[in-house]
Amino acid sequence: MSDFDAIRGQIRAVQAHHRAIEERMRGMLVPYSRRAEMSIPAFKMKAGGDPATEGRAQSLKLMNKAAQLPIDFFFYDLEDAAPDNPDFKVWARKFVVEALCTNDYGDRVTAFRPNNIRTEYFEQDVVEVISQAGHKLRALVIPKTETADEVRDVARIVNAINKASGNDHTLYLEVLIESPRAFAEAAEIAAIPEVAALIFGAWDFARTIGGSVTPQGWIHDQGTVRQLLPVIAAAEGKDAVDAVTGTLPIRPKRPPEMAVDVYKKALVSDPSTLDIGVYGMDFLTTLRRRQETLDLARRDAENACAIGFAAKWILHPDQIDPIQGAWTPSRQRALDALKLTAAYCRAAQSGSGAEVDGSRLADKAVVGTDWWVVKAGLRGGSIGEADIEATGFSFEDLQRTVVTRDAQVQGN
Repeated sequence: MSDFDAIRGQIRAVQAHHRAIEERMRGMLVPYSRRAEMSIPAFKMKAGGDPATEGRAQSLKLMNKAAQLPIDFFFYDLEDAAPDNPDFKVWARKFVVEALCTNDYGDRVTAFRPNNIRTEYFEQDVVEVISQAGHKLRALVIPKTETADEVRDVARIVNAINKASGNDHTLYLEVLIESPRAFAEAAEIAAIPEVAALIFGAWDFARTIGGSVTPQGWIHDQGTVRQLLPVIAAAEGKDAVDAVTGTLPIRPKRPPEMAVDVYKKALVSDPSTLDIGVYGMDFLTTLRRRQETLDLARRDAENACAIGFAAKWILHPDQIDPIQGAWTPSRQRALDALKLTAAYCRAAQSGSGAEVDGSRLADKAVVGTDWWVVKAGLRGGSIGEADIEATGFSFEDLQRTVVTRDAQVQGN
């Protein structure tokens, strides 16, 4: 036996131990992807209406419309968006079940948000909706979280109901982090197997620490917590979802004398290009404010994407395009990223560990960041399978070049 045989044995034993610890990356343990998540109120009714008639008609009109929106993930909201009134909560649950059971959602991720576990509403929320419509659900959005033990209990309860209802799939939890204690336990929460994402609840977080949320400043004022959540989530292979931008793109009302087609054209036009003589000062002023809020949502989403969030929460249909667009690279950007990945793959086969990309020396780490762009392009439709095939490599071959272990090739 050589002097090194014993040491080699020790090395192999240590390697076996550390090989069992996989590299963790964002979303690798999440069974779905999305670029934005939209909250849909579960109850809507004009004051004085009858919940069984007017309430049902207005609520289902809103919820059914959501089934047609080009949004990756949406949830029907039984919590903040439904009146804090036991009588109305009863109707809201009924409407959520009816909407879920009658609509075709295609490949959208469907969810609902119950009231938190400390409320009188929680039991009926989860039992009624899951027992009747669990087969249409992929996830629940869990609000007002305080501890990891709470999340574990919620996960056990909702999946027990789902199983008792005859369903064999797991219901995942997207957990709102909106208090100091929840943030302190965020890593433990993210480690729970049923948790798919941590969602930053900026407004409630500000409320619980005595802070504030301003449209222009919140991403900096709450920057420490906001920037850490994607890191904490990714350390457990999960996603982080950014908070809502706190301004709504309110559309100007259509003047009675304005044709519908003229009005629709104005909504998708740059307000500075429109004739004040045709549209009027008040209309254009409101339109400019709306455009500013859309620009703000786009800016916040681009920032969220850059710091590692997988998606952003939205409240208004007009925010869908600018927000989901932040996670959807242009075809040229996606093709450039794919070209770099393929070039790096070829370089590795020929004996090089890096590829020159313009002024960058693109090694595995650099190419790995572009690989996210490739995957985003595939999910968003900027590029397709034909573009992958044109590189001469398979998807698996390309991905293998930018992860540390082959076992991770199928990661999200």
